Amino acid sequence: MDFKGMSALVTGAGRGVGAKIAREFALRGARVGLVSRTMGELIKVRDEILHLGGEAIALCCDIAEEDQVELAVASMHEKFGRVDVLVNNAAVFRGGLVEELSLEDWRFVTRVILDGTFLCTKHVLPGMKERGFGRIVNISSAAVTHPFVTYSAYAAAKAGLLGFSRTLMEEVRPYGITVNTILLGLTNTDEVKKRANIPPEKMLQPVDVANTVLFLASDAGCGYKGATLELFGDYQ
Repeated sequence: MDFKGMSALVTGAGRGVGAKIAREFALRGARVGLVSRTMGELIKVRDEILHLGGEAIALCCDIAEEDQVELAVASMHEKFGRVDVLVNNAAVFRGGLVEELSLEDWRFVTRVILDGTFLCTKHVLPGMKERGFGRIVNISSAAVTHPFVTYSAYAAAKAGLLGFSRTLMEEVRPYGITVNTILLGLTNTDEVKKRANIPPEKMLQPVDVANTVLFLASDAGCGYKGATLELFGDYQ
């Protein structure tokens, strides 16, 4: 897969799955915008990409704040001229039984996952429509189809991405834009290992996720429109 001449914006790119997705895009020639709230993490990933001969820009941004998203997208256009691919990967987790979960925790999770995905998508769409091309990949979770106790806020927000993605696909179908969703099973990242008692080698690996994202963003994946792909490791 070759992404030379293309630009990809990846949220939650400071670590874990997002960082791996960003690196893999860069290794295949894409110019990458790295989005996260933690600049130190972004700089580390950016410098790794630059060391490998790639192009990347670190964009410290709270994706649930519209003015910050507008600025991040504007910076992408200023630096790289366009956004061809958007990967809505950023997420947060706060767990608890429903009767114990605070409204603050509920809103914290849904704000990042749903509001953030909406705002990033909203602000890249005009450019994609104007050029008649775009690839949007939304990262959801297997928690939507395989319930976990204490995951209600996270599962609700990730389920919301499915409805958003399918509706969006119908809105952008005439413009050469595709929208697809990936449901991730337990993935070998530091955050997941804090909560899951499964050997890391049995989990889904970040490179597996990255390869699927790149496929959906590539010419080979152009036939996928409004699809939902489930990815699992060897623990099923």
